[in-house]
Amino acid sequence: MKKLFALLLAVVMVLSLAACGKKPAPQGGNTGASTASVKPTTPEEIEAANAEIRYALGLLLDRNYIVESVSQAGEKPANTFVADGMADNKGGNFALNSNGGKGYFSVDKADFQANFDKAVEILKKYYDFDGTKFTNAPTLKYLYNTNEGHKAIGEYIQSALATVGITMTMENQEWNTFLNTRKDGQYSVARNGWVADYTDPICFLDMWISNSGNNDVQYGKGAHKDLKIYSLDLTSFGLDIKVEKGTWAETYDVLISEIKKCSDMEKRYAMMHLAEDMLMATGCLTPVYYYTDLYMISQKVKGFYSIPLGYKYFQGTTVDGKGDSLSVCLASEPDTLDPALNSAVDGATMLVHLFAGLAKWQQNEDGTLSVVADCATELPEGKVNDDGTVTYTYTLKDGLKWSDGKALTAADFEFAWKRAASNALGADYGYMFDVIKGYGTEAETDTTAVNLAVKAVDAKTLEVTLNNAVAYWNELLAFPTYFPVRKDVVEQEGWATKPETYICNGAYTISAWEHDSVITLTKSENYHDADKVTMKEIKCCLSDDANNMLTNFKTGAWLLIDDVPTNEITALKKDFANEFVVAGQIGTYYVCWNVNENLLPKA
Repeated sequence: MKKLFALLLAVVMVLSLAACGKKPAPQGGNTGASTASVKPTTPEEIEAANAEIRYALGLLLDRNYIVESVSQAGEKPANTFVADGMADNKGGNFALNSNGGKGYFSVDKADFQANFDKAVEILKKYYDFDGTKFTNAPTLKYLYNTNEGHKAIGEYIQSALATVGITMTMENQEWNTFLNTRKDGQYSVARNGWVADYTDPICFLDMWISNSGNNDVQYGKGAHKDLKIYSLDLTSFGLDIKVEKGTWAETYDVLISEIKKCSDMEKRYAMMHLAEDMLMATGCLTPVYYYTDLYMISQKVKGFYSIPLGYKYFQGTTVDGKGDSLSVCLASEPDTLDPALNSAVDGATMLVHLFAGLAKWQQNEDGTLSVVADCATELPEGKVNDDGTVTYTYTLKDGLKWSDGKALTAADFEFAWKRAASNALGADYGYMFDVIKGYGTEAETDTTAVNLAVKAVDAKTLEVTLNNAVAYWNELLAFPTYFPVRKDVVEQEGWATKPETYICNGAYTISAWEHDSVITLTKSENYHDADKVTMKEIKCCLSDDANNMLTNFKTGAWLLIDDVPTNEITALKKDFANEFVVAGQIGTYYVCWNVNENLLPKA
């Protein structure tokens, strides 16, 4: 498994670059002209070479410099993809045990020169070197979403690669376009980041299966689909699975499937480490740092809380003791506010205000967080069946309603889950339902024919059967993809883009939507816990301009902003010490490489 081909990574990034910020290049140890010594020819040899090149390019970047002089938000340099802070089965830190406890490269300050020299030696195998720079490396194009901070990141990467003669151009796109370009694989290298969906390492690993909508790298897609270069041996785990020179689907997809079936926690976590080894060996994921959540919030706002998954909660807030209106800025126009299709944290933050699932995240009086029942009367224990499957039976609370006053029933949950899990919809998070018995068996064009083992027994009773016990099941129930939607609503074209057709069941509904300007959320009196909602109106102002955000915060127009200009961070920490927040977050900021892009010199 660990013999795939040289472990790891590629080019990198950060939340921004200080106004001047070109760090002097490391010196010495890399002189001497040479001609490329390796000329890969077969598809297998070419991919092995590309994996090593991606890894080498990642070694050229100084992550300590990035977090200390560029991003400046208390991040830690990353040498794993699964984020720091994700627990293992023994209460420790999963990341600290990756690759035998060493991570996938050293992030010690003293080791950067050695990393740099190693990168040059690797690249000499594939590119011609004149003693100072590489002369025939291909020009790279770095894709990022429009934002001054991300632009500065790209400029840092340009300067780092330029030290060895590698040219990289930059292309920026508006947020929604950027997400879809990356998802469709129409790029070579792009900025990326992943924040945990729930507190289990698998949420960093299952997104890379072949049919995942979050698989931006394109593993198991395009030309990579038929490439037989991967190995998998699970015989030491008591499984009759051993594959040599298999495809991504025959190895990685199978590994993830077995992890999700496994109830032996020690074996399960060991297999998750194998999955991360396999990912990192491709070099397509270049971890840069582990996220923190940087934002600014006015001291006028009380009752606000956030969780390490990145969601921010405003339902219980007041401004100067009043609950009339709150203006915040999370990001630019969301790509979608359909719970089944959203894959962005800013969109999810709006969705947890607009919808209510069977469960929700809650801040307790002591400040801790927990998952509690929402639309369900309680979160029951599952019944273990003779075949090892586990059945849960949920009873809905009395009087649940949609925002238009119609009754919400268990059938709405059944429909929503089958819709989100269907191939016909093509939801990014459809794979999240693979823990439910029957996932993956359906008629391609009829969502009602999905054989997912979930059914409305009656109007108030929902029954679901899982393949086996799932430790994070209640957290899945609190995730937006598991929120209910109503069949007659979602069958209207463009239903999730207009206030008049946007029917939801949460604390708020959309009363106005000025595209690319502001989305206004208004308290819904039909929400079952409406008496606990203190803020009547939330104005979600739309912008990806950090300078604009800061200006509006300083004037008091916006009382929370989710980004600040990097060159202002030092001053803001001093001048707004009580408003400038760096919160914990379980996430990794990284660069992703399209696995189907060739980085070798053109003949």
